[in-house]
Amino acid sequence: MTVTQLVTALMMFVAFSVIGGFLLAGIALPAATVASSAASGTAELFEELPTELQDVSLPQQSNIYASDGTTLLATFYDQNRIVVPLEEISPWMQMAIVAVEDKRFWEHNGVDGEGLVSAVRTNLTTDSSPGASTLTQQLVKNTLRTAAENADDDDAAEAATEVSLSRKIREWRLALGLEENLTASLGNECTAAPEVDCAKEEILAQYLNIAQFGPNIYGVEAAAQYYFSKPAKELNAVEAATIAGITQNPSKWDPTRTFEDGADNYEASETRRDTVLGTMLEQDMITQEEFDEYEAVPVADTLDVSRPLSSCAASQDAPFFCDYVTKVIAKDEVFNSDGLNGRDLLLKGGLDIVTTLDIDKQRAANEELYASLPADDPNGFAMAMVALEPSTGEIVSMAQNRVFDPSAEAENSTSINYAVDREWGGSKGFSPGSTFKTVILAEWLETDHSLNQYVSGQQQEWTSENWTETCQGPVLVNQQWKPGNVDSDNRGQMTVMQATADSINTAYAAMASQLDLCDVRDTAEALGFERADGADFELVPSSVLGVQNSSPLTMAEVYQTFANDGVHCEPLAIKSITDAEGNELAVPQQDCRQAISEETATGVSYAMQGVMTEGSGRYFPLDGGRPSAGKTGTANNNTHTWFAGFTPQLVSVFWLGNPDEDVEQQFVTINDRWYNYVYGSTIAGPTWSNYMSRALEGEAIQGFDEPTDEILNGVPVRVPTVTGSTEWWARQQSNEGGFLLKVSDSKVIAPNVEAGTVMTQTPAAGSMMTPGSTITIQLSTDEYPGWWTNWPEGWDKSKAPDDYWGSTWPPSEFSSNPPNGWVEQEKDDDKDNGEQCADDSDWWNEDSNEPCPLPDGEGGGNGNGNGRNDDD
Repeated sequence: MTVTQLVTALMMFVAFSVIGGFLLAGIALPAATVASSAASGTAELFEELPTELQDVSLPQQSNIYASDGTTLLATFYDQNRIVVPLEEISPWMQMAIVAVEDKRFWEHNGVDGEGLVSAVRTNLTTDSSPGASTLTQQLVKNTLRTAAENADDDDAAEAATEVSLSRKIREWRLALGLEENLTASLGNECTAAPEVDCAKEEILAQYLNIAQFGPNIYGVEAAAQYYFSKPAKELNAVEAATIAGITQNPSKWDPTRTFEDGADNYEASETRRDTVLGTMLEQDMITQEEFDEYEAVPVADTLDVSRPLSSCAASQDAPFFCDYVTKVIAKDEVFNSDGLNGRDLLLKGGLDIVTTLDIDKQRAANEELYASLPADDPNGFAMAMVALEPSTGEIVSMAQNRVFDPSAEAENSTSINYAVDREWGGSKGFSPGSTFKTVILAEWLETDHSLNQYVSGQQQEWTSENWTETCQGPVLVNQQWKPGNVDSDNRGQMTVMQATADSINTAYAAMASQLDLCDVRDTAEALGFERADGADFELVPSSVLGVQNSSPLTMAEVYQTFANDGVHCEPLAIKSITDAEGNELAVPQQDCRQAISEETATGVSYAMQGVMTEGSGRYFPLDGGRPSAGKTGTANNNTHTWFAGFTPQLVSVFWLGNPDEDVEQQFVTINDRWYNYVYGSTIAGPTWSNYMSRALEGEAIQGFDEPTDEILNGVPVRVPTVTGSTEWWARQQSNEGGFLLKVSDSKVIAPNVEAGTVMTQTPAAGSMMTPGSTITIQLSTDEYPGWWTNWPEGWDKSKAPDDYWGSTWPPSEFSSNPPNGWVEQEKDDDKDNGEQCADDSDWWNEDSNEPCPLPDGEGGGNGNGNGRNDDD
């Protein structure tokens, strides 16, 4: 006897001694004897089973699906397991596991006394050290370990698997007790029915669901799906023998294992499989002919491996959306209250999670992103997008042109979801540029301004005095802000519709100066806007042009509100969840609220339609003439470019930029094409159009509601007083009232008034007029027109010239000092035609239609050309 054999023999001797007489007898006797003892009152020998063996939840894999409930996006698990009842497990699988792991399973009472003695004898007489654990004992061990793992009790988990005599004794006791309790409740008479109807079948079912059958593969259902791409109920004898052989040493016998040198494990696995088939032959489960047939089949020929889409990294269609869903489950209160833990639910709960993702729209998004910008863009640029269903806020697409890799080791990969805020696995966000202007437009319309109201597009320096901010304090203290435009900074007056279509920064600055920045912030937040880094909204004038970083999902929320008649819905990613037993679990519910008035939302949508017909969006309309509303966005120096838009059925937002740092999209080659400058309408806009046309293909073409007259033209307001002011002041007052100012070509001669003073206005001050209407003014001048001194030949003396400023014609000055070529017509009603020129006071002869001759010696005139002396 070797030293090892001696030590082993002594240990076994001690074990038998400790167990004692009656328990040892119970182990050695057949099950019927022990059952009889229990019936006669000896059951108290076995203590009540510990709670660890009662109602232990087996960790099971959770699956995330697209909205169709069948397209699998990813699988999650701590232990890859799918629990199934015994009737869904092939009889071949049941026979194979009993044959190789516990051939007297149907005879013993939880502990195989004969097998134990045989193991001791083998240990004493050979170099082998076989175990003698029954399926029941293995079930106890695995159950105790699982219970400890569920409780995060490392000490208990270690105790459940430690190699010690005390652990083995406890395992024997619990195995006997478990079988006794199950026999008491289920009986020991097993029928030919496929479902469980006796204690032994219940133990077999539990074992086949808890045992390990490969690297992180637990239970025969997961094993059958992994190795053979079929459910466990369809396993044949050869496949069942392969799986049954693995459980003894899952790493050693795994047929899919490969070694560092590239060699496979087929030969070892096949040897183990044939061992199982041999035991099945010995126990008359198969015939010799069947054995010979099965043994001749190479194990490699039987495999059809389906590796689970473990984690979002394995998702082919929507890895970043998948990651967002996992963040929702990990963070949302509905999954993390009343003792629940979202992360544990996902990894252990056996959940079937049906999401809102439309797989067809998602695949279209993936293709369009990669078509517009390859993942290996040398500039480091990336693209990301989000699409929402307007009436619910459900996320139907979320994509970016990068590989999802939590380690970020794969080429062109990242673990950061550029489409969402940092809280949900995203970045610090990107400047949305002019896509934010719709927020200003919403507040503009909410405060009774209109789309046809006029604003100034003139560039100017803004100071603290120009801005209203009632909740925090003055802005731009000792500072100036002078925004410009892409083209001309000196734009004249324009309607808000024009300012929106052409995205005029200076005009929107003028609009915002008439608003309260605190109200702008509140409206932005009501629409769903928030900074991607989680910081508070900055109350600074430049914020109105979109300088605060946001995410595509946030901007999609904002535009969803416009598309949904002013009702904002929080984004939804999950439709339903069922647990392993098929019970419906609570999920985040639709959360919608009226953020702005329906009239305002319709007005914003109307202005954005103008972008698509008159502005930059006119270059990429949707297929079939489908009406759409959209807005471009370009951050300072073209560092980030956007397009956000919608139809009544779908909202989507596209972003393009460098996710790591602000890189100017100027003088660059993108996708093999050279660009001097990239704007929102350059790449993001056409990509949006391509996606939307594909995503909406086959859906009915729907139009938008028309805005109210108040939204278009506003509510009548009083016309300001501008007479007596300068033209500049009159224009400022008109802008503030939303009126267009027109300066008449005719001027008022006012020698004693400073030139350029407003002398008249139409309509009069104090009258009521809708914003967007025109105020016409006349300015003063000290320069008389040419006809004042020289009357043009052929002019009608009875009609005032177009540029005459007076109220009566001819001017009174002409009676004493008419222009050269002017002769005033005067008729003396007291004289008949024959008496003309008789009186020196008459100077016009109506008979001859000529002036009367002057008396002799008089003449010369005053040089004004009237042939009369001023004294006459």
